[in-house]
Amino acid sequence: MEENKHKLSWKLFPAELAILILGGAGLWFLGGIRQIARDRLLGGCVMALLGLAVTGFHFRREYLQGELDYDNEEHVYRFWLCMGVGLAVAFACGFLPVSAWPFLFVYVLLALFSNMSTGMLAASVLLMISVTLNGGSLNGFALYLVSGTFAVTLFRHLKKDFHFGIPLFLSILCLLVCETASIVLTANARPDFEMFVIPAVNMIISSILLLGCLKVFSSVVVYQHRETYLDINDTENPVLVELREKNRQKYMLTIHTTYFCERISKQLGMDVDALKCAGYYHLLKESGENQFPPTAAEILDDYWQNRKRPRLKETAVLICADTVVATISQMIQKEPKKKVDYDQLIDAIFERFLADGSFNQCSVTIEQFRMMQRIFKEEKLYYDFLR
Repeated sequence: MEENKHKLSWKLFPAELAILILGGAGLWFLGGIRQIARDRLLGGCVMALLGLAVTGFHFRREYLQGELDYDNEEHVYRFWLCMGVGLAVAFACGFLPVSAWPFLFVYVLLALFSNMSTGMLAASVLLMISVTLNGGSLNGFALYLVSGTFAVTLFRHLKKDFHFGIPLFLSILCLLVCETASIVLTANARPDFEMFVIPAVNMIISSILLLGCLKVFSSVVVYQHRETYLDINDTENPVLVELREKNRQKYMLTIHTTYFCERISKQLGMDVDALKCAGYYHLLKESGENQFPPTAAEILDDYWQNRKRPRLKETAVLICADTVVATISQMIQKEPKKKVDYDQLIDAIFERFLADGSFNQCSVTIEQFRMMQRIFKEEKLYYDFLR
């Protein structure tokens, strides 16, 4: 795996080189149009080339160390595509008033498709290019560095629920405050309504661009496996239908296990779709893991390979659900008329997990462990379906 990553990292060189050439040549050409002094322009080009080179080096290092967020390690060229978009925005900003630069969008875009440190570094280098072209002051650079960093921090680690309303509002509010402090309050003239027109337009444009960025991100990252999960988590999926026809008892065990996986994953804030998938297919090792999305495949592989000492807390949930369902089902089958003390049985199962140190190697906490135990004990009426 590491060898493949090193090989792929060298394949990124053409993309890095293309951005370097476009950045340096574009700044030199547009700087000529802007009639920037040659010595100042030359210095700006050198700094831009160095900044872009450092960005490429940093991105490569983060990739090799496995530090990129989300699934960006699997789609490394997306970052360089975003860099191309950001470079175009940086060149355009060189011809716009500083208060109209949509750099909030650039910071968030580059951070989402790499990680926080890479995105901030890349966006700051592009911001430096715009400042060079525009002849802007340190205030303009500080304005977008501060507001962009704040936005990146707010939008870091977006989860499946994808709630971005508050981060979006706070990011735009920070942009407004920074623009007021850096541009309006430092103006020589008395503040009036016209001074706020361009910042207000920038807020609107930045909001639209951010919404578009988040829409693309949700489609290609957050919900990229939605259709796959809809198919494989459907009880009418051919694999599950075949299981139902060949082994009804085994099929019902997967159904009941999946019910608890879904309920517990919602309570503990885990990936519900992935755990549902693991619940449906954990007894079907022959189905393989290639057909499953990465998170579900990782849980299933951990279950099949490390069931006694799982690495993932999601696997711990699956093991608990599978053990409770299987144990209660066996007791009911042996003595159908006997009343089962579910509380005592569940306590015994969980105490055995503790005594054996079954989950010592995974990140499930005692609080989460006890919460699972409590959820199973709350479902006494559900166990009637196991009869």
